[in-house]
Amino acid sequence: MKWSRRLVNVAATYLAGLCAIATAWASDGAPSAFDLLFRSDVRLPVRTVLLTAREEGWRIEYRFTASSNGGKEIAICAESKPIILAAGADVALRVTSEDVIHTLSIPELDVTIDAIPGRLNERVVKPAKAGRLVAQATIEKAGKTTRKAMELTILDPTAYKSWIEKASQTQACTAE
Repeated sequence: MKWSRRLVNVAATYLAGLCAIATAWASDGAPSAFDLLFRSDVRLPVRTVLLTAREEGWRIEYRFTASSNGGKEIAICAESKPIILAAGADVALRVTSEDVIHTLSIPELDVTIDAIPGRLNERVVKPAKAGRLVAQATIEKAGKTTRKAMELTILDPTAYKSWIEKASQTQACTAE
């Protein structure tokens, strides 16, 4: 009995030390969630939409691997435009925030996801059919709630492929 208490105390002390180190690291120049994502060996799903919330609007970054270019990753960036998704295909929606807590809600896709500064949240969705949807972006700041509508466009696979080819030539962004 005495031995197990000592082991529990050692483990608790060790964990407390790890928490202190992690807290100190996070408070002083820790890389953001996107920095960690793109500077590690974490593999993105075939289709990923990175949504960065800001009070001025959302930055939308599409990342995917295209077999037509030898399997290289393609990145397309857009500022506060409709979110484009492919019908019938899984896509990972990854969200974060640069300023305050935001919430993105897409009722038709059964998605509600928080964008929190320094955190990367993810939901995988699979839109069933082509069309237009309306999402709601909510900002909580100083006890006030602000809501904005965001447009989503779901394209059929052929139109989505055509959009990728066009957008990757005009809206390409550099990998961070």
